[in-house]
Amino acid sequence: MTSQDPKSPQVLSAVEEVNRAWGLLDEYLTATRYSVRDPQSGEALEKDYLTIVAGRLIPKLASSDNPFKGTGMIEDLVAAILERHLIAASPLLMSFGNPHTRRPGYFSCYPLGYVGDSLVEIEDMRRKMRSIYMAGGGAGIDISRLRPKGSPVDAGQGIASGPVGFLQDFDAVTGTTNQGGRRRGALLVQMDWNHPDINDFVKAKNFNSKLNAFIQTLPQEERPAQSPHLSNMNISVNVFGDFWENPELIKLIAQNMWATGDPGLLFVDNMLRFSPLKEKDEPKFSNPCGEYLASAGTACNLITVNVARLARISFDRLIANGLTTNDPRWTDLFLETFLPKLGRTASLACLLGNLILDFEEGYPLEEIREKTMALKPVGVGMSGFHTALILGFFGREVYGSKLSVKFAKLSQAALALGTLTLSADLARRTGHVYENSAYWQEHLNELAETTLDSPFADVARLTIDNLRLLIEEKGGFYNCLTTSQAPTGSVSAFLRNIDTGIEPFFATDVERRVRDDKKGWINFTLRPAELVDLFEMYPELKERTQAQTALKLTPREQLNMLAAFQYHNHTGVSKTVNLPGETTPEEIADLIVLSRDLRLKGFTVYRDGSLDGILSVAGSKLDLADEDVGDDRESRTYTARSSSLNAHITLTNDEHHNIREVFVLAGEMGADVNAIFTAFGMILSVALRSDPALFEPLVRVLNKVRMDQRVIIRTLMSEQPIVGNSLPQAIGILMQQRRQYLDKGGQVGVPRDPGAFDLCPECQKLSLKREGSCRKCFNCGFTTC
Repeated sequence: MTSQDPKSPQVLSAVEEVNRAWGLLDEYLTATRYSVRDPQSGEALEKDYLTIVAGRLIPKLASSDNPFKGTGMIEDLVAAILERHLIAASPLLMSFGNPHTRRPGYFSCYPLGYVGDSLVEIEDMRRKMRSIYMAGGGAGIDISRLRPKGSPVDAGQGIASGPVGFLQDFDAVTGTTNQGGRRRGALLVQMDWNHPDINDFVKAKNFNSKLNAFIQTLPQEERPAQSPHLSNMNISVNVFGDFWENPELIKLIAQNMWATGDPGLLFVDNMLRFSPLKEKDEPKFSNPCGEYLASAGTACNLITVNVARLARISFDRLIANGLTTNDPRWTDLFLETFLPKLGRTASLACLLGNLILDFEEGYPLEEIREKTMALKPVGVGMSGFHTALILGFFGREVYGSKLSVKFAKLSQAALALGTLTLSADLARRTGHVYENSAYWQEHLNELAETTLDSPFADVARLTIDNLRLLIEEKGGFYNCLTTSQAPTGSVSAFLRNIDTGIEPFFATDVERRVRDDKKGWINFTLRPAELVDLFEMYPELKERTQAQTALKLTPREQLNMLAAFQYHNHTGVSKTVNLPGETTPEEIADLIVLSRDLRLKGFTVYRDGSLDGILSVAGSKLDLADEDVGDDRESRTYTARSSSLNAHITLTNDEHHNIREVFVLAGEMGADVNAIFTAFGMILSVALRSDPALFEPLVRVLNKVRMDQRVIIRTLMSEQPIVGNSLPQAIGILMQQRRQYLDKGGQVGVPRDPGAFDLCPECQKLSLKREGSCRKCFNCGFTTC
């Protein structure tokens, strides 16, 4: 029984409001990141996503010369794009068909392989990275071949700084090469576990991560010219062979994962064993997010299928046929409708990916174009999976349960079969084949086993039999691989999903705040577009959904879901295992060992609060014996200006109004000045975290620092600006004013989970959190992906 009629004013109003909210976000993203701009005025010339695809992409698809012309496939693809059933990756949407850009790039990222062991080769890698960043992509590099620290160089006349010594150099290239003003660079650096410098590499990011996190929340124009230590990269350890016989290294990795979220792990044995790429093609290099594990020098060609939309279509079809969600046949009949539709849409997604491969102007380097065209990788993934799970079981199976794991594995199988069907058709039409018959035979056998006795069995069996004939005849498919699961970031917003990629809902209602040049700040609430009316009609459905959000999942449940998606995936899955703040390094070490047996290709964790505390002593906690000192934190950031500097000061307080942390960024004043003020803030923070009673004496000392330099800080706490005779004095006055303001009942903002979040640049609330290599705001929906 429904509590609301689907045409009731309440339901219709909810749908209208959510459509308005998604429309606002669509227009905002288009104007700020995706639209072609007038070269003179800088004005955005496109209104929204549909304007982009209808004006730039679809005409090219309709007119392209391809093997499917005249079959109706291109028309089906165009319809799927317009109906948001699938979407290309951000770089294509940003630069395809832009008549003004001189640096088009249609692919998300590129694993570049080994950095050569000479300064000439290192500089060559920097050049490649710059070209990729300017084209809107990210890069992955492997520094395992760089000689260890202390090795002789220049015929014994000098000694090497070691591979870790070059990390800051690569980080600087990433941070200073802007991706067309639309996205910041992204880099992953990997190293073999048995390299002599592995301990230094594992600990490389365990330095000042809180400040690094704060830097990334600043608007682009306010970030310092010289970013803090390694803020633009992720690091991963290549795991293989006898790694598992080194408990001390596993312990060290776990400690640093606990502290900073880095390093991740790349399971090279699994990457080689379960890749469609032959071992000679070295499928062991990663892109920044870990979902594309492939040969060096190939492009990460990502397409996303909107499984939330497909699931809602299947749901509505069953309801229209008179079935109720209480019918015991509901899930089987849902799968019988949903999985074939997912397979057909995956075929269209694979078609789009192959058409993009042929757009030759979209490659940043000729060598990447040549290798990518030879291997023809396409990575089709999904968005909105949790919505599909909710609709398939009407919320009765929670994300991470045994049946949800089976649903995930079946969904990934349908996706794989759909993409391979298209790739097989292309192989027959063109004659091009990437041969690896041993892998494909085993892969098809596993797909047959997964789909056996499922509602998808008959369709799957016919498809697999047809694909086996191709393998017997040609030994492979047109594409070397066809599936990859990306984090999906902004493209999920265009698809109107708040459950990005395969991630579970963090919440069913997300507050978003965007800036409009004419109207100022606009506040609105995002809800899952395919569920909002059902939440009004079936209140119990919303309750069931809210009972299975991300923070309620155990690490093992997250690992099981990750393993289910990875099982039939040709490359990798971008999914971070989120851990509660109380998780210990020992527990993370246990998860590392557990992941060994799950056939994963990559493993990353993020512990709530990783960026708090004294990170150089991972595993230790400050002794806050006074129970009156609270742990809920919230922050505000202020800008101090003088004739010679702009500084950003972040003050963090607990629920008892104690100022607990002070972070200072001294603007574009060079590395030395930044280092001094960084240390200054860290010392203040250590003192205030140790004993809040030190607040008054610290403020008194700061107020005594005079340099005859007028420093002004304007705040909303007072109509009068703060004026100090030095930056330290201005900070002291600011700390005092903030404490007084809080004591008088000033609005503290939305409480946060202890230690879980950082400051969001959009809504200015402590709601920004890492997911994989992305950072996402769970209050307003902002994402760095």
